[in-house]
Amino acid sequence: MRAYSAGTGDTISFWSALAGAVGCGGLMLFVALPLAVSSPFPTPKDRVWIVEHARPVALAPMGTETEEAIEAEADLEADESGPEGGNGSPADILSWEPTFSLASLSMVDADPGVTGSLGGAAAVEADGAEGAATLAPAAPAKVRRGEAPDEIDDYLWEAYLRTPTKKDGSGDFTWKDPAAAKRMNMSLKDYVIRGMDRDFRETLYHMGKALDADGLRWSILSAFRDDFRQRLASGFKASVGNSLHGGSRRTGGYGHGRAIDITIEHGSGDASEVWRWIDRNGARFAIARPMPGYDPAHIQARSNWKQIAETLRAKRSRYAGATPRD
Repeated sequence: MRAYSAGTGDTISFWSALAGAVGCGGLMLFVALPLAVSSPFPTPKDRVWIVEHARPVALAPMGTETEEAIEAEADLEADESGPEGGNGSPADILSWEPTFSLASLSMVDADPGVTGSLGGAAAVEADGAEGAATLAPAAPAKVRRGEAPDEIDDYLWEAYLRTPTKKDGSGDFTWKDPAAAKRMNMSLKDYVIRGMDRDFRETLYHMGKALDADGLRWSILSAFRDDFRQRLASGFKASVGNSLHGGSRRTGGYGHGRAIDITIEHGSGDASEVWRWIDRNGARFAIARPMPGYDPAHIQARSNWKQIAETLRAKRSRYAGATPRD
């Protein structure tokens, strides 16, 4: 009996020792060894951890210069290349916004009659990856000289100047359009007004006249914006190049903008009166307000804007006793 018990104890001790050895070996093989040879830093192929010169921007309050959170645009323009806000990737959510050094500038400082004039504006500077660097001016835009200024451009320019200080929930951005116009070596009027598509200007003209007739002194907060100007925009916005205001990829750039931010002349009432009017009557002019919650000031061309513009142009020309221009 004692011999049997001793043998059983020896067997248990053997298997216990073997199990312990196997366990220790597995721990070394699958835990300690990978830890010993691994890097304490995440792998570079996973860009989630990389800190770039971009910062997340929270949704701005209603009435801000937000812009194009564009699931709504897909419904209005199903035949377009895609939603303006992109596919929801981090690049679309993160807005790169350089730090600028600018003297205080109001609209009255900008001389619309002199190409590139910015009054007392200081030079625009941006913090680059290697320190502060002056942004080189872009090549002068090709203004369509054959299309002489007319009553439409003059009227829209007057509507733009009705609100000389451009301000929203993100702050005062009066200086941004003049800075972009100077970079393109253009007058402010040529930049903000003639940067919009000719057909879109036609529809805006007729819509604006109807607003005026109803006693609503509307005004333009922001009209054409090139890619440089889009970088300056604040809030949740379309990625650079994808803005309907005139993004190079989305519309083709200068002369093709088909969106504006609209408000009411200061002291003439509440901007929501203009926005509600557009909700009721915008379809007559092929103009829609797709984001009343996120960006109530943003209006844009509807899918049938070219056809409506031709109809309105023919009507205007008929009243003027002239034939439509080519």
